[in-house]
Amino acid sequence: MSDCNKVLEKIIQWLKQGSPNSKKLIDFPWEVEEENGVYKAVNPMFPISIYISCDDTIGVVRLQTPLDFETITMSKNERLLLYYKLLRLSVAPMIKYVLVGDEAVPTVIVDLSVKTLGKNEFNDALAMHLAAVNAIIRELGLEEKYKSKLFLELLSLVKKHLEEGWGRNKLVEYLTKYARIKKEQAEEIIDALLKEVTGRTESSIYA
Repeated sequence: MSDCNKVLEKIIQWLKQGSPNSKKLIDFPWEVEEENGVYKAVNPMFPISIYISCDDTIGVVRLQTPLDFETITMSKNERLLLYYKLLRLSVAPMIKYVLVGDEAVPTVIVDLSVKTLGKNEFNDALAMHLAAVNAIIRELGLEEKYKSKLFLELLSLVKKHLEEGWGRNKLVEYLTKYARIKKEQAEEIIDALLKEVTGRTESSIYA
């Protein structure tokens, strides 16, 4: 087994085995999915996707979060101001702000050594990564956009568990314990979602 396989196995175990009452991010239960060797981890309290990958050639575990924001269509002056903001934010330890792809999407990245990575270091990296995502969202004035995005991401987690057969009470408990949403609000969200699903089912039956 390669160093990357070993360390990714440990990381996924850390993320999945947790308690909703934990005070450390790494010990909180995360939702983790794998696709083509890249893991997507989402914390229900702050449901933004963190993509975790590993490169054996350079011995690095990478955490990255692309923003839902393209810069290629911006004017020259707008891009210069954006680049200045990204450079100013990049003074934080461990954190890198980069532009990715043809669309030049702002992306938060943390690189960690495979050889020395431990649980506490990974916990610190998660905390700094989420703080960095928050910082760039504020810096770019995307707070309102991301309120909706985070809510939709949380809904997608709930829908996934609904498809897995979770009942109403378990879904409400998930929102209250894992996302730390007030019970009344959690019940409203679940009831609205169940009503939507029921409505779709009835429409397909009578179509």
